[in-house]
Amino acid sequence: MPALQAVADDAGTAAQVPRAENLSANPRLSVIAPAPDFVLFDPAGKPVRLSDHRGKVVVLAFIFTSCPGVCPMISRQMAALQQALKVPRLFPDKACMLSVTVDPETDSAEVLAKYAAGFGADPSGWRFLRDEPSRLKKVLATYDEWTRLLPQGEIDHPARVYLIDAEGRIREIYSLAFFDERQARLDILALLSEGR
Repeated sequence: MPALQAVADDAGTAAQVPRAENLSANPRLSVIAPAPDFVLFDPAGKPVRLSDHRGKVVVLAFIFTSCPGVCPMISRQMAALQQALKVPRLFPDKACMLSVTVDPETDSAEVLAKYAAGFGADPSGWRFLRDEPSRLKKVLATYDEWTRLLPQGEIDHPARVYLIDAEGRIREIYSLAFFDERQARLDILALLSEGR
């Protein structure tokens, strides 16, 4: 198990992230499962299908905009990843990112658009997605993304980020404790170098 260091999120909650010396330059990314396809909508109402991104590596995160700590931390890391992928010109042509809300009742198209802009999301390769609750629930279930209302009205959900290869297969599932944009970049490079 990699050595961890504590960092505080926006709510002051300590989270653990891998130390830099534990990043793997040669990751082993076995095929976990096919990534379930879906169609969701961006804030402009345009449908976005996961399978439309075949040929690219996709980083898929599940977040919600009113999250007090974990989701903004993941979104900040994804913003850093977006920047790191632009330098070698991998973003958006070879790698892209999707963030799906788990709280569509609160996260209207307008709210989601404002949240995306707050993290500097480049819509050419980082899309924020939603749908009506009844339809979104089916998508969340296929990724084992559950939500639970906590006593103070906050939402609990798994803080997972999926790494999907160019053939539409899940190759890594990061929890908050192990999601590090630097490792994700190395993992993306490893997937892009497969088959060369």
